[in-house]
Amino acid sequence: MAKYGWLLDLNRCIECRACESACKQWNAVETGIGLRYRIVHTRESGTFPKVATQAASLACNHCDEAWCLKVCPVKAISRRADGIVLIDSTRCIGCQQCVKFCPYQVPALNTVTRKVEKCTMCADRVDQGLAPACATLCPTEALKWGEWSKIAGQGVGMIAGFTDPRYTAPNIRFVLDTWKK
Repeated sequence: MAKYGWLLDLNRCIECRACESACKQWNAVETGIGLRYRIVHTRESGTFPKVATQAASLACNHCDEAWCLKVCPVKAISRRADGIVLIDSTRCIGCQQCVKFCPYQVPALNTVTRKVEKCTMCADRVDQGLAPACATLCPTEALKWGEWSKIAGQGVGMIAGFTDPRYTAPNIRFVLDTWKK
C-alpha cells in the first residue's frame, strides 16, 4: 500500500489561505472556536530596509515516529497502513498529552467537544482516490500531496523553526530558496 505525504514549495505560497478554507469546509471544522487543522504561518526575515516575508502552509505531518501516538494514554491515536495518523474521537478523553508532545504544535483541543482534533489528511477523500481538499485548492500549486516514495527525494526535510526530522520522520518536504535550513 502506498504511503502519502506533503510537498510544500515555499517560493509559491502566497498566503492566500485557500488551503485553510478548503480544509475547514471539507472537514466541517466549526468556526469561532480557534480550531484549524491547516494553518498558514508567516515569517519575517532580514533587517530594514531588506526585509522579506515567507508564508508556509502547515498541518499534521503524519510522522512515522508520531510522538502524539506514543503518548496517548488511551490509544485514541492510530496510524493507518498508508501512514495517515488519526484520532478516534470516541476514545479521546481530552487530556491533551498529544498537544503537549507534538513538536509541530498540530493537535488542538476543540473547546466545544473537549476532544483533541487535527488534520486527517482528508482520509475519507484519500479512500475515494482523491487528494486532500487543501492540496486541490492551492491556486499556485505550492502545496502538493502524493505518494511519499515520489516526494521523499525532493526539496529539503527541514526549514528554520521546524523540528529536526530525525526525531519524528515527518512526511513533508520543502522546496525553498529564500528560507534557510
